[in-house]
Amino acid sequence: MSTGSALSSEPREFKERQGFNRRRGALRRRVHQVNGHKFMATILRQPTFCSHCSQFIWGLGKQGYQCQVCTCVVHKRCHESVVTKCPGCKEDNDSSLLAGRFNINVPHRFVVHSFRTPTYCNHCGSMLYGIFRQGLKCAECDINVHKRCQNNVANNCGINAKVLADVLQGLGISGE
Repeated sequence: MSTGSALSSEPREFKERQGFNRRRGALRRRVHQVNGHKFMATILRQPTFCSHCSQFIWGLGKQGYQCQVCTCVVHKRCHESVVTKCPGCKEDNDSSLLAGRFNINVPHRFVVHSFRTPTYCNHCGSMLYGIFRQGLKCAECDINVHKRCQNNVANNCGINAKVLADVLQGLGISGE
């Protein structure tokens, strides 16, 4: 018999390589928190519009920020100007804290609508697909959303968020 056979009596030792189990070269994605929104830079795989300023989001790579809770999409330049509170974030129980804050709570009245032209969701920024009954339209302020986005839309009916953010910034008041 040979001395190097698999049936040798001495036990084998396995040594763990240093750093082998760690995430090599992985970058942690940064979370930007504004009014309860948890924005992260994201790659947009289809044409998308900003839910804050309603302009098209241009560029390659990570062009926009998407809230990980309510899925709204905004420009990188707009994410700090968002004045609406994230509908998916938990409420603060401290009433004294809420009393001094700026607050908007005007709910939308959504009805099912069939759009005749290609239309984009005012919340997530992506297109409303289908031939008829593609999405919902607010009867008061005419914003268009997917059925899946309805519960994530902030209660800001009739309020232009960009104009409000500009006015608050001019007054030196934070939307948070």
